Amino acid sequence: MKSPKGIVDVPSPINFLDPDQAQTWVVDTVERRPWRPRFFEAFASALNAHFDQPFTVAELGSGPGHLATVLMRSCNIACYLAIDLSPAMHDLARASLGIDAQRARFLVQDFRDDEWMTIVRGVDAVVTLQAAHEVRHKARLPALLGRIRSVIRPGGLFLFCDHYVEEGSAKVADLYLTRQQQPEALGDAGFIDIDLLRDEGGMALYAGRCPEALQR
Repeated sequence: MKSPKGIVDVPSPINFLDPDQAQTWVVDTVERRPWRPRFFEAFASALNAHFDQPFTVAELGSGPGHLATVLMRSCNIACYLAIDLSPAMHDLARASLGIDAQRARFLVQDFRDDEWMTIVRGVDAVVTLQAAHEVRHKARLPALLGRIRSVIRPGGLFLFCDHYVEEGSAKVADLYLTRQQQPEALGDAGFIDIDLLRDEGGMALYAGRCPEALQR
């Protein structure tokens, strides 16, 4: 991946390509963030409120499939595109989804690059949970949000959830936006009707809609 000039990666403490480290991360995350299921339900409610027909979803940084499991069992999803750099995480997701894994496509892609865009262009919705910061520096986030905006069909939905940095927090300031910067970044990327759906445990979930195509 080509980095913006002068931007240095914030190192990750986890090697998600290693199956043991991926499994350890999953166990630790479930234990330390027991509120995550409430976010899952908020994702599902937003999708069900927006779509009244079967729809396609791409999840960036799909990880162990916890969000996908809830969405595929709660929403009328025609196709679920799970995008993650880690085959180990995809293996965990297949196990989590069970029979529903047959309706998903598991794509080994780095969402910091452009290749994934050709696969998912024209989807009805993009969702992401605790993953956007894996661009490894917040200066790269505007480019990612612009890419996401470009692949969602007009009128489609983007659900963005990630950690935010707070004063006095141990979180790395170069990695995360502030709570106030998150909706601003979505607006700058071209999303409209930005709405805060949930804020808990230092994470916030926003919905943003892609504008309808211009009438000729």
